[in-house]
Formats: sequence, C-alpha cells, structure tokens
Amino acid sequence: MAKAPQPPRLATVADLRQAVEEALGQGVAATDLILRLTLRDSARIKRSPLFAESEIRFQDGEMLVLGVKTAIGQIANSMLERAPIPAA
Repeated sequence: MAKAPQPPRLATVADLRQAVEEALGQGVAATDLILRLTLRDSARIKRSPLFAESEIRFQDGEMLVLGVKTAIGQIANSMLERAPIPAA
C-alpha cells in the first residue's frame, strides 16, 4: 500500500534566519526584502535564542528582523521574498 503524500515542510525560525542571511550575503539590500511571517513565527522569532535582542527592532510600527521589514499574518507558511518594486 502506498504512503499518503506528506505535506510540505513548514519553514522553521532557523530556516528563516538562514534565508535572510543568504540573501544579504548575496548582496541583496535589506530594503529589497520582505519577511512574510505567520503570527506563530512572529512570536517564535521574538522568543528565539537564535536572534539577539539587537537583531529585532521595532520602528514606525513595524518589526524588522536583521534589518528586513516584516509582514505578519494572513499567510499559511512564513517565507522571505523580494519587495515589490513601486510603480513610477
């Protein structure tokens, strides 16, 4: 009997940190990135020992992680993506 397909693995806090560090290491500016977080992952990052207190900031009502803006909620799986380029 065949096994049921497994759902895709959800990103962990460590995965998200690694994704941000890799993008920044490749020369992508923090302002060109958005870290889209579930409510749960937002809370986990704030409590995680993987992030120093200085790596999480709150500025103008937004949370920044490693200098990257976050968008919290309304998604099923946290991810890092490029910020949309504003229309001229």
